[in-house]
Amino acid sequence: MTKLFYMVAFTLFGISILSTEASARHVQNDMAFMCKYEANINYGVPPGASRTLPVERTRNGFIVYGQSPRNTSRALFYECRFDRRGEYRGIQKTRDNRYYGRGHGNHHIPKTVRRICKGEASARWRTRPHDIQINRAKRVGRNRYIVNLSDRYQRGICEVSGSGHIFSFRTHYAGNVGNSVSPREAKRACKRRASSRWGVRPPDIRIVRDRRLGRDDYNVKLAFRDYRAECEVSGRGHIYFFSEY
Repeated sequence: MTKLFYMVAFTLFGISILSTEASARHVQNDMAFMCKYEANINYGVPPGASRTLPVERTRNGFIVYGQSPRNTSRALFYECRFDRRGEYRGIQKTRDNRYYGRGHGNHHIPKTVRRICKGEASARWRTRPHDIQINRAKRVGRNRYIVNLSDRYQRGICEVSGSGHIFSFRTHYAGNVGNSVSPREAKRACKRRASSRWGVRPPDIRIVRDRRLGRDDYNVKLAFRDYRAECEVSGRGHIYFFSEY
């Protein structure tokens, strides 16, 4: 009877281990799928054209490295981060080698690209499009462009598709606007966004640095333990850009 009990116990233990391993593999497969999906949403690359490496464990969770197109060095490289529970935390572009040099060039920048980026800068900087200058525009992908703009007080980098979909817009200080402290509502909005991403209370999140970039544009850097983020926000709390690093 005792021998039978041990046999049943060992069998159940073995099934439990196999079930746990199968569950872990399923979660890791979900991470790879989620990473491809986010790359499609953020960078416009088809999931079928992306390739991801096996999930790697880090001190704070997991990381998935990917690229598109697959099996070439002339590709967009990115990484997705997940917490210890496997929850998605963010995607970051690490390198983009598509269409640099070798005749793919910047022969033609669509008018829509210039117009959309000027309009976005005008809305953020509260200035007329006529007063905004395009300093440089280049093609960096099959349907992706980067436009550098400026006015008297700000500089901006606009990443946009040929049809006018803005992937990101960054504002940099350029002139004597000063480094005023960000309004309270701007800090609160950034803390709330970080809180929802990291799963911690806003009072536990520390503001490392904040500065004014333009008339109504502020940059706030936040931290909690090993988490770091940069938040670009308006004085009323409208978040333009939030990135973890």
